[in-house]
Amino acid sequence: MTRKYLTILFVMTITLVSAQIKIVNKLTVDHQNVEGTKISLIPPNGFTKAVNFLGFQEEVSGSSIMVLNIPGPFSETSKGITKENLLSTGVQMISDDHILLNGLPALLVQGKQSAYGNIYTKYILVFGTEKETIMINGVFPEHLTKLSGDIKKCLLSAYYEAEKQVNILETVEYTIEVSGTKLKFAGNMSNSLIYTVDGELPTKSDDKTSLIISKSFSNTNTEDLKDFSINRLKQTPFEVDSIKRSADIVIGNLSGYEIISKGKNIKTRVPEYLYQLILPTDSNYYILFGTTNDMSEVSINEIKKAAETFKLK
Repeated sequence: MTRKYLTILFVMTITLVSAQIKIVNKLTVDHQNVEGTKISLIPPNGFTKAVNFLGFQEEVSGSSIMVLNIPGPFSETSKGITKENLLSTGVQMISDDHILLNGLPALLVQGKQSAYGNIYTKYILVFGTEKETIMINGVFPEHLTKLSGDIKKCLLSAYYEAEKQVNILETVEYTIEVSGTKLKFAGNMSNSLIYTVDGELPTKSDDKTSLIISKSFSNTNTEDLKDFSINRLKQTPFEVDSIKRSADIVIGNLSGYEIISKGKNIKTRVPEYLYQLILPTDSNYYILFGTTNDMSEVSINEIKKAAETFKLK
């Protein structure tokens, strides 16, 4: 048994109390902080810092451990972790366990999912406070059964520093300038930075102008960038009524494609202006997606102004 797993067994106390697993972790020298988060984990052997997301990866097997920050209290967000909701995202739940992780309520789910012609096992650990929720996803090819125990141990080694000050803007590999616009940084979720008019997530303002910046997890064929951009726009939760403007564009030494359109939110049916900018690199692409319920062109032009300051560090 490796020193790494001996450490986990030493620092982790598991008892059964009222049918609930209680886990108490201490921060050790083997823990690695996931940069840009309040979470430290003991990654399995062979896993290294991920390139396109917050967490760890093993490129050879295509396995990953991803840390996500979700705005909102655990008491509310955890209600969405159900068999039915997971199935709607393509995940078949196998088991779920309620846990106390360093005194915080937590849920550990095991499931399986088909993707890219393969079947993957997925562990999902969700926990948090009344201020925020943390989700850690561990995914690996189903046939690599040895990784099941390794990844589960990794997730259960989680150490959460609630008061840790994290500046996600310092950890991303790009910059964007929103001064001169009404946009304010609101936070990060999944692999995205989010800007709103009041800096709140979700926004409390009647003005729903927002901008989201995301990075793709893997390389995608964007050779026909115009066609790719139009198809990508169709994948958003908006019904596109008309494209007002679209063009090739060069921003921060990256060649991209920009689309401004009018559409409706699929759920609310509220008319909105939509802005989309796709910027491919050699290994992935960035997408900047903005929306506004201001049907004058003032707000959409502010989104465009901010987006076009995007620059790799």
